[in-house]
Amino acid sequence: MERVLEILSQRETVSGEEMCCALSMTRAGVWKKIESLRQAGWDIRGEGRRGYRLIPGDRLEPVLWRKDLRTRWAGRGICHYQREVTSTNRIARQMALENAPHGSLCLCESQTEGRGRMGRSWVSLPGTGLWQSVIIRPHLRPDQAPLLTYSAALAMARGVEQAGGPEVRIKWPNDLVAGGMKICGILNEVSADPDRIESVVLGVGLNVYRGAVPGELRGQAASLEDFGAPPLRRRILLCYLACLEEEVDRLEREGMAGLREAYRERSCTLGREVRVIGPESFRGTAEDMDETGALLVRREDGLLIRVLAGDVSVRGVMGYV
Repeated sequence: MERVLEILSQRETVSGEEMCCALSMTRAGVWKKIESLRQAGWDIRGEGRRGYRLIPGDRLEPVLWRKDLRTRWAGRGICHYQREVTSTNRIARQMALENAPHGSLCLCESQTEGRGRMGRSWVSLPGTGLWQSVIIRPHLRPDQAPLLTYSAALAMARGVEQAGGPEVRIKWPNDLVAGGMKICGILNEVSADPDRIESVVLGVGLNVYRGAVPGELRGQAASLEDFGAPPLRRRILLCYLACLEEEVDRLEREGMAGLREAYRERSCTLGREVRVIGPESFRGTAEDMDETGALLVRREDGLLIRVLAGDVSVRGVMGYV
């Protein structure tokens, strides 16, 4: 069936004769395959004498976007797609254990056990967002692995904008924000020994349609649709993968120095008064990040505190941002 979809996705309409030649089968055989795809939920229309026309909508099946992928490694190798999974990070971690190559992608329509940072759950309803994870096997030291969170944040922020979405800012360390509300979260899971990174799974959940945000989170979280007609999810995915490749390659070449200025420009945390919420909570002003990605917060008593992402949450004094 994938071959039929591949042919239909390459042109606006494909004649029955062209389908017969490409598939080496009779018109009756082609018709049966088209009917099977229709029964599976695909919108394929007969255009009179012009042939068949596929109306893909906002579907994510790789056959619809793989031909447009313009990367060396991101999203290539293994692309695992399912309608529903427990979580893309869980599947990707298993893929990594089975030696899936650098850049392999796990993509789904919904997650039953989506997770965020610090063990929080992440609602991932069918067809409402972009839920995916990429396996990275970086040329970095183990202590640099957390910096890949910043690579992913910059990549998705750029990707959303390039695809035609709203302006995106970054709330340290791993949330993307539009209009002062969270639209995306990132989960970085590392497998390493003291001397070498085996793999990093970068999971990114982006709210695209309003249905992605539970009612109780309205006012704190939002979707791209809240800011106008959203881009197609597969368009965002293509832009993100291209940007992720650029950002990871830059991090490998230059370290945090290669990301810091772009991250500063997009930050909605730096320069603001924040609350650091953890074992020792306090208020202060977020001044900068150091070479490890830690946030430097000037406490109200003047002391400069180095804040690590894994230990605390950082919120604006007046709200989420």
